[in-house]
Amino acid sequence: MNQDQLIREAREQALAVLQRCCTPQGFRASALAAGYPQIWARDNGVVMLGAVASGDPQLLATARAALELFGAHQSQRGLIPLNINPDTGYVSTENAGAVDANLWFILGHYLYARATGDLTLLRQHWPTIDRALLWLEYQDMNECGLLEIPEAGNWMDLVAVRYNTLYDNVLYYAAALAHQESARLLGVAASAHALVVAADGIHERLNLLLWIDRCWVAEHFASHLERLKTFRLEWFLLYHNIGTISSRPFYLPWVAFREYGDWCDALGNLLAILTGVADGHRAEHILRYMLQVGMAEPYPTRAIHPPIYPGESSWREYYRSRNLNVPHQYHNGGIWPMIGGFHVAALVRHGWTAQAERLLYTLAQANAQGLHAPWEFNEWLHGESGRPMGFEQQAWSAAMYLYAEHAVRTGALPLFDDLLRAKPAAARAAEVNDSFTRPGGGPV
Repeated sequence: MNQDQLIREAREQALAVLQRCCTPQGFRASALAAGYPQIWARDNGVVMLGAVASGDPQLLATARAALELFGAHQSQRGLIPLNINPDTGYVSTENAGAVDANLWFILGHYLYARATGDLTLLRQHWPTIDRALLWLEYQDMNECGLLEIPEAGNWMDLVAVRYNTLYDNVLYYAAALAHQESARLLGVAASAHALVVAADGIHERLNLLLWIDRCWVAEHFASHLERLKTFRLEWFLLYHNIGTISSRPFYLPWVAFREYGDWCDALGNLLAILTGVADGHRAEHILRYMLQVGMAEPYPTRAIHPPIYPGESSWREYYRSRNLNVPHQYHNGGIWPMIGGFHVAALVRHGWTAQAERLLYTLAQANAQGLHAPWEFNEWLHGESGRPMGFEQQAWSAAMYLYAEHAVRTGALPLFDDLLRAKPAAARAAEVNDSFTRPGGGPV
């Protein structure tokens, strides 16, 4: 089978996986009973990207059903539950501090409205969406403008990310934009919840706190420190504690009380590119670094680089649970085809089309593997061997292949194109757009 045939076959197989994940209430996280039979809020948010890219009416109807399900189970304070079992109705309270359920819930409504042109669901759920955003704002406990996340409180629920995390706050910026644009579509801006720190403020704080570039700061040192002091004195103190870092070609994964993670969070950085948090020069650094260290080898894409080893300050003994998070496995450097789809999309966004096409092919190869049969669309693969691990028939592995294939074939990025058009003027003005991309496809 040649490259074009494999890419087309992968699309058909991915559609079949998603169709097997469909229930009247939403997408199961995996099609097999031995996998994840629940409907997960974060997974459904990601799966919606593939559903919209496919244009399949059944998948769009299932996406809508999931939004209705989670809206119906929102807590009194505004929390969207982590997952719900469609067979028993059980609402999970495991890892209930995870905030990305609320984030993807808001983004999912905006994506559905944009993709279908149908504002009925958006209008019906507007009070629920408003309450979901208000609940998120209360997770900014020190009122710095960024969310504070409990340890292991997001999709990487077995990694010690914490406090001001990249992944959650990039999505918070996106959700703030989506909420703003949803209000505009409905004409209800006057009654919408207004964030104390709006999207442009979240954008600025992310780039001040989590992007370390001493070369740039040397020219703007005084103003940089003053801005840090303005938002949070603790950020200013932390900045002096990380003096050993000259610079990093990626956003730090998290920053907490005078400590920080010092590794590349693939999904968080790729979402920073797709949402427009990362401007041209930052996107360039991120994508080039991921290429140089082989984060998409042997298949796209490792969750973090480098892995965290026992004895290092970032190690936790609970990483050994079920032998999951030892180095090069699961979140600790394992390969996630779902992240690979975001990687392809980010390359398309940045104009590195040749690299995007190469990664799409290797992503198809990754999903074509199987321990029991071809085309397993596994949850994750071993970071060194590339062998399938985790559960099979994973919905978001299939969905993000569909999204990546659509991005390469059409150049369109549902959700992220709309968010980029809605980017606040203040955030646009703040960009340092000194990219050194070569026209026609980036690195060779």
